[in-house]
Amino acid sequence: MTSASAIELPVGTVHLWYTSAPHTRIPLDQHLSILDEEERCRAARFHFDRDRDLFILARASLRRLLARYTGADPAQIQFKQNPYGKLFIDHPVSSVRFNVAHSGDCIVHAIAQGTEVGVDVEVLRNSGELASISSYFASGEQAWLLAADAQARDTGFFTLWTCKEAYVKALGRGLSKPLNSFEVSLADGGKPRILSDSEDNAHLNSWRLMLFEPRRNVLGCVAVDVASTLVELRDYDSGVLLQRIV
Repeated sequence: MTSASAIELPVGTVHLWYTSAPHTRIPLDQHLSILDEEERCRAARFHFDRDRDLFILARASLRRLLARYTGADPAQIQFKQNPYGKLFIDHPVSSVRFNVAHSGDCIVHAIAQGTEVGVDVEVLRNSGELASISSYFASGEQAWLLAADAQARDTGFFTLWTCKEAYVKALGRGLSKPLNSFEVSLADGGKPRILSDSEDNAHLNSWRLMLFEPRRNVLGCVAVDVASTLVELRDYDSGVLLQRIV
């Protein structure tokens, strides 16, 4: 990043930070140096260099970002995870919440203050290769996809997929929550909303699903608390504002 200055996160605002492996300006060794022992061991276990480098970049950029929100040394930040694998800050004590997503060489960090957040991102491609996944969607989502033409089906599939992933990640459940236990609707002019949740219908109105595009042919969704009224997407390396979502 161009600056290591502190970042203020106003109440009601969520920050998204986008980076990609080919565009990072910091040598990989410098990224690796701020990871803890468990993270370095995990990196060493990757079979392919590309996957290892992406993990190192994702975790190091997360540490550097969280350091700017919490005032901690990036190498001294300690993580724990909930029973479903979602990470949270164990040290220092902080109300900052975060989530991370990646697809291809694209990495997105979501940062919120005092409220959970979930994010997913996908490189757009032929959804026919992933048709089996949609069989796990809610029946209404499957019907909507079947009724769409081929071009709309590709975009619609990845829109639904990122929305569903972002929602379960915000809940801290990951894929332990069945994808057919809740339905996302795109009927409102393509603006996503959670239509039903058989496990938790009482809290449907607690979440907003907000779409973003960090670059061409990449689609993302962030699930935020309804009290969050502004999402800002920025480039991690330059700090440039890429998109403001309200």
